[in-house]
Amino acid sequence: MDYYSRPHRFFRQIQHLVYPRHCPFCGAVLGGVTAFCPDCAKELEPLRRKPSMRLSRDLHILGELDGAAAPYLYSGPVRRAVLRAKYQQAPWAAVELGVEMAHLLFGADIRMQGAEPVPCPVEGYEQGYQMILPVPSSNKRRGYNVPERMTQPIAKAIGVPLRTDLLLRIRTNRKQEGLSFEERLSNVANVFRVSHPEEIENKRILLIDDVITTGATVSACARVLRLAGAESVYAMALATVESVAAPLSPTTPLYESSPEEDEEDDFSDF
Repeated sequence: MDYYSRPHRFFRQIQHLVYPRHCPFCGAVLGGVTAFCPDCAKELEPLRRKPSMRLSRDLHILGELDGAAAPYLYSGPVRRAVLRAKYQQAPWAAVELGVEMAHLLFGADIRMQGAEPVPCPVEGYEQGYQMILPVPSSNKRRGYNVPERMTQPIAKAIGVPLRTDLLLRIRTNRKQEGLSFEERLSNVANVFRVSHPEEIENKRILLIDDVITTGATVSACARVLRLAGAESVYAMALATVESVAAPLSPTTPLYESSPEEDEEDDFSDF
């Protein structure tokens, strides 16, 4: 059922009577339309990537992607918010971050409906994308997929169908911590597959992840989508890490990539 359907929204309104909204960046109780409290705004502003939010191929491995974008650098309160969504059983935080993505990446106005912020429709993006796919989770124990929760407000804003059944992760991988650049690229070779290639063929796809670090995960996803016949694949994330990409040797395949999903296992911020 659609996240913004009447039954789901009614259930959340009841929840908000007991559990008010909290800022995903600092945890403070919220009452307004913003996805974060005023104090966080000052910390977030230096982390904004502007004027352009596009990712450079000099700083990331983008492989067969048509492009990628992220509005924030992965640091400070942004990093804390992503870790909160991942490791503190806070799917609501992922949704709040998706609202922020809908606003910054697509220009959606945010209005309060009851006790929750809802992105207003933005016309025109259905011409650029025909479906939205979240990067599959590598952590089944969490019980929810952070990129999928972030995608729900974006799908609402741009009016493009969200599909969670087409791009699958078919095996897990070892931890990324301590691996070299090329080891990360090969860590999850053949991790992703497309379940129904006929539904991907000739489609323009928007791929959503929480953080793009090396770019290897979204590149791996883009490759299997392209092999399934996708016309184009563009990736977006809440945040990115910017560093000069390590040079690839001629024998290093781009599709053997490393997932950003659980790359950060440092809980020291909590």
